[in-house]
Amino acid sequence: MTGGARIPPSGDGSTLPDAERALLERARSLIPRLAEREPAATAARKLPVETIAEYRDAGILRILQPKRFGGMQGRFSLFSRIVEELTYGCASSAWVYAVLAEHQWIIAQYPEQAQIDVWGDYPEAVAASSLAPREAARRVPGGWRLSGHYPFSSGCDYAQWAIIGAFLGEKGDPRGVAYLLVPLAEAEIVDDWQVLGLLGTGSKSLILRDVFVPEHRSVMVSDLFAGTPPGALVHPDYPVLRAPRGFLVSYSLPPVAIALGRRALDIACAGLAGRVSRGVTRVAQSEVVQMALGEAAAAIDVATMLLHSGREYSTAEVSSGRRITEAEALRARRDMVYAQHQVGSALDLLCELDGARWVYDKDELGTIRRDVMTILTHHAASRQAAMAPTAKCCLPAARRKAEQSADGAEIRQAGMPALRNPSRKRSRSAARAKGRSRRGSLAVKPDMRCNS
Repeated sequence: MTGGARIPPSGDGSTLPDAERALLERARSLIPRLAEREPAATAARKLPVETIAEYRDAGILRILQPKRFGGMQGRFSLFSRIVEELTYGCASSAWVYAVLAEHQWIIAQYPEQAQIDVWGDYPEAVAASSLAPREAARRVPGGWRLSGHYPFSSGCDYAQWAIIGAFLGEKGDPRGVAYLLVPLAEAEIVDDWQVLGLLGTGSKSLILRDVFVPEHRSVMVSDLFAGTPPGALVHPDYPVLRAPRGFLVSYSLPPVAIALGRRALDIACAGLAGRVSRGVTRVAQSEVVQMALGEAAAAIDVATMLLHSGREYSTAEVSSGRRITEAEALRARRDMVYAQHQVGSALDLLCELDGARWVYDKDELGTIRRDVMTILTHHAASRQAAMAPTAKCCLPAARRKAEQSADGAEIRQAGMPALRNPSRKRSRSAARAKGRSRRGSLAVKPDMRCNS
């Protein structure tokens, strides 16, 4: 952890399969170059083209892409570990990697023809996104037409496609939320990324004007969270595609904040070692300082342990092929949200010890604090979206309701209805029987306020 003998940031990789270990080492070799380019990424408000080229050359963007299209068809844990490792070079570079590489997983869950559209002629294609549904798509023969303003599209300057959240039906109805796949050439990129932190991610807005989306380029979010997307039938030998989205996605973006916490602790410890306050007092000898530093270290260690243990557990359970329960998916999200906010609290302590220095743009701790503050506004760090459903699942009434649901799989988030397929109509007695036999499985609703 943060004391004693140092181990690689994402943990010991000696027991990994050879192919995974090789990719992890390639990713680690990029860290010094990402660190060198971090100032340029911040100044340009997007990643340097060399960074994306090195991601492609290293093969790390294709870990979650199915073998049929030339990908590794790998485990989610390897991808997540690389996100964590790259953060030690540049947080913005790690964030964009997480977005582009994780979206290969989503693309693989679309119907077969959509995957061919994306990867058929260019297997190295990647997708940016704006996943929060903001507008209703208009039904037309053969598909949908969509317009609107879609912010927070990280890495869009280097993507060929965009995954856009939309309502297929009445605007605001969570039962009809889908992800629509749109060529980025048919969207306008608006350079509006003037923000507090993660400056280098280039998370600009996309403008769509009556863009046609064929029927096969849509996937229901309810299917993704239930682990029943069309792509699971296209690639039956890839268990990651059958995993409920909520069980794995928590190990995609959160590693950035958690790794930033460990970076911040290292920086703070090095800075405090020789600091003298007002030319008189050696700061490191103060018990008040030591106590604050110890509390920050404990919070960061807890966050790191939650990430590492949860990630390994989720990978093992998905690989086993068994059904993932509702409680497991909710717990994964709860733990990663809690972990990120522990890092945020630790940074408050570390920056207090840093004094006025952290307010400067070039101060390392200040930069990390602004990055983490920005991350904590993301849906992946939303306390309401994580804690309320977990608590409701623990309450007896909610448990009974979940057991009695038609799918044995409903959970209501933040007081809003869960996604259900309206075509499924079963009797109450059949629903109860179904619920008892498949108790604790998963289907969740996307948050309406989330960003990318």
